[in-house]
Amino acid sequence: MRRTRTRNVFGAALFATAFAAALVPASAAHAATVTVVNLDGAGEGFNDNTSVSPVGGNDGTTLGQQRLNVFDFAASLLSARLVSDVEILVDSNFDPLTCGLTSAILGSAGTQTVHRDFVGAQLSATYYPQALANALAGSDLAPSNSDIRATFNSSIGTTCSFPNTWYYGLDGTPPPGKIDLATVVLHEISHGLGFAAFVNLPTGQKFGGLDDVFMFNLEDHGTGKIYPDMSDGERVAASTSSDDLHWVGPTVVAGSGDLISGAHASGHVEMYAPNPAQQGSSVSHYSTALAPNELMEPSYTGANHNLERTLELFTDLGWQLVVAPSVACGDANEDTNVSTTDALQALNTSVGTQNCVVEVCDVNSTMAVTATDALLIVQYAVGQPVELTCP
Repeated sequence: MRRTRTRNVFGAALFATAFAAALVPASAAHAATVTVVNLDGAGEGFNDNTSVSPVGGNDGTTLGQQRLNVFDFAASLLSARLVSDVEILVDSNFDPLTCGLTSAILGSAGTQTVHRDFVGAQLSATYYPQALANALAGSDLAPSNSDIRATFNSSIGTTCSFPNTWYYGLDGTPPPGKIDLATVVLHEISHGLGFAAFVNLPTGQKFGGLDDVFMFNLEDHGTGKIYPDMSDGERVAASTSSDDLHWVGPTVVAGSGDLISGAHASGHVEMYAPNPAQQGSSVSHYSTALAPNELMEPSYTGANHNLERTLELFTDLGWQLVVAPSVACGDANEDTNVSTTDALQALNTSVGTQNCVVEVCDVNSTMAVTATDALLIVQYAVGQPVELTCP
């Protein structure tokens, strides 16, 4: 959905570098409504009237319309899986952000307000991001504020020397040299929904002297302490502890078995904790060690519309999720159509650059996703007489 309206943020930024809760049945759940609020002025950003040709399932004929279509697409994917009786408003616009020859900030986003000790809060004296707090409370705790503030880089492909430009298709198949905007929008809105710590990174101090819901599942595996139990100095040390900063929430841990790397023997999943720390990136992302690559890593690694590990972390925060609908064997991108795009995702899964579960992409039931599966999906997609059989 979309709304146009003229109208302090905790969040994180996604960087790019130059490079070659419980499940609720749908019948019993009120799926969330995530609404994009257009804050751009006339002739800019979402309102840019530059003529463009439709691309990758995006039928917009102006640059601004295509941008809005991408945002609406990303919002619809999240809406379909989150449970909330309160509309989630995402104030959004395009502005010039840091951009150079070898790197660029693609976008940034975060919650507009934080809340504690409200009716429905699962933890006392603990701050929650606005959208999650509203979902738990069943009412709008900040009716005069949108839930999330998001800004994306308008310099990319226009005034910036960064060689890669935005891809406005919805199919997750950007050509070489293009950055899939839908992936970046999913990433940034997810920060606003709660994939972010509120701890002061340089000092280790808790926001307002209290815990936040994200920190309860952050562990320094070297000491065995979780963030709420650490001193400020210990949190600073944990934030630069490399592969020792872990997410220990039970839902993420239970789902970590498909990771080739980035998961501890205990099932804990590594979080991003480089030394020195990186403002806007450290702690509030999965580690770059994860393979296959994840949507919520700090740097863009390619098109990725797979929300599953992000939703697992949301469940650990307290979000309720709508049960995902059944996915047809071979339908890797879950768009209800088995196509060559699905074959590409299966192929990428076989080499560890994307993620598709065996229940969907192991179409010859060998309990592994291989290049053979990708070939079978191609043959099926073009009408050859092959049968796809998933475990």
